[in-house]
Amino acid sequence: MTMKPAEDFKAVALYGSPRRGGNTDELLSSFINGINDNEKLKENHYSGTTVEKIIVSKLDISPCRECRHCSINGECIINDQMQQIYPKIIGCDLLAVGSPVFFTSVSGQLKSFIDRFQRLWALKYELGRHINIKPGRKGVLLSCAGSGNKSIFDCTKKIMRAFFDVVYIEYYAEFLYNNLDFIGDATKEPAILKEIYDFAKNNSF
Repeated sequence: MTMKPAEDFKAVALYGSPRRGGNTDELLSSFINGINDNEKLKENHYSGTTVEKIIVSKLDISPCRECRHCSINGECIINDQMQQIYPKIIGCDLLAVGSPVFFTSVSGQLKSFIDRFQRLWALKYELGRHINIKPGRKGVLLSCAGSGNKSIFDCTKKIMRAFFDVVYIEYYAEFLYNNLDFIGDATKEPAILKEIYDFAKNNSF
């Protein structure tokens, strides 16, 4: 008989927009709702599901100082809220990241957040030390832009692929939507929100 693990399936929804209640919020909320309604995870013998939404703009964090301290021992010398965030990102089974496109990239708040993971890059690529981490972790990108040009997401995807690689997460799926600029645009496109919800609900990850 297969025994259920003691821990729940842990999902983190990282919200990178400084604007609350906007289109990115709608996309990420649809993903969260789908995860909360996901019954397939029980097939993987998880005892339950927990979803934590982290709003980057509300975090009390500083940008990377490029002090190079992490190149010595892989630790970040800045003693702020990121010290509580690192274990959440490292310990989750699924990481969903939502960000609007700002000047062809992720939001400034999210980019500063990602830069603070230089400590894991240093551990992995400078010091050659690999942390003990659960295999098979998945990452999902959700992004929207006012532009109708699909290439507007190119830089965002590159940044997220690099971020997921550093935190030992597979770039599993992406949901990228053009022509979503003003608050309420996403709610006018129920098919978009349903696509995200159905993916999160029906995927065993």
